[in-house]
Amino acid sequence: MAVLLSTSYIRGVPDALIEAAVIDGASYIQIFWKIILIVSTPVLATMAILNFLGNWNEFLMVFTLTSGENMRSLPVSINSFAGRLNEDYGLQFAALVVGTIPMFILYLVAHESVIKGFGEGALKE
Repeated sequence: MAVLLSTSYIRGVPDALIEAAVIDGASYIQIFWKIILIVSTPVLATMAILNFLGNWNEFLMVFTLTSGENMRSLPVSINSFAGRLNEDYGLQFAALVVGTIPMFILYLVAHESVIKGFGEGALKE
């Protein structure tokens, strides 16, 4: 998904911007670092947020590869609350709410760049 978003976004960078940089004497590396990356910050922020959320919600790898309770991530620890014999639904719900708070805060901080990153990379002219 990251490759799809970034390639479609970078293809949308106006050719006039790159041509102006070439006329001014910028090398291809300077064009990439000083123009393409700066123009692509919304899609880069979108990819970073989606990557963070994917890693935050990772369950199977963490459950398989960790041995101790102190090494497990929050979703795996929440799963340990929901055992067969545990019927304390209040504790389970509190753990779920605590687990969603960081994702909610991240959304509040970065929702504009995510929307801009998806919208700019998806349109084709």
